[in-house]
Amino acid sequence: MGSELADEFWEFSLALYSQPGVAEYCLRRQDDAGANVNLLLFCCWTGRRGVMLGAKALDAAATAIEDWQVRVLRPLRARRRTAGIAPAEKQRLLAEELTAERHEQALLVRWLEDCGPVRSGAVGDGEACVRANLDGYCAALGVALERDNPLLIHGPLGVLSVKAGST
Repeated sequence: MGSELADEFWEFSLALYSQPGVAEYCLRRQDDAGANVNLLLFCCWTGRRGVMLGAKALDAAATAIEDWQVRVLRPLRARRRTAGIAPAEKQRLLAEELTAERHEQALLVRWLEDCGPVRSGAVGDGEACVRANLDGYCAALGVALERDNPLLIHGPLGVLSVKAGST
């Protein structure tokens, strides 16, 4: 089950991230507010599944991936962003970083499965859950959730859909 859900989360993330303004928003939040892009996407994916993640759940999810962030993802990102790096090396590091991002998403799915959606928070309307999840994560970062946030525009009931019966 975990692998199937992890694949679903990855596919969802790729589709959402490719929507207009989403990548730019996520990277801006990453660079300016210290957001974890996978957690932003996780807020959307779980919300669309009707799972509302409270503050404690969001904190626990962040803790579940913290070691991976520190040991693997941040060093890869820092090396890739190094000035003067050869284009071929930059592409290789980007591919490694994407593989590491996918693994991080699998860790988030494993965390969700281990704690169970009901214990993560309330289960309800997908659009409301996405908004609540993003609002809670943005609040934890100390930033506001904008009304025109591209994750909200393209997320809950927009272009993307969750597979029927996959909640």
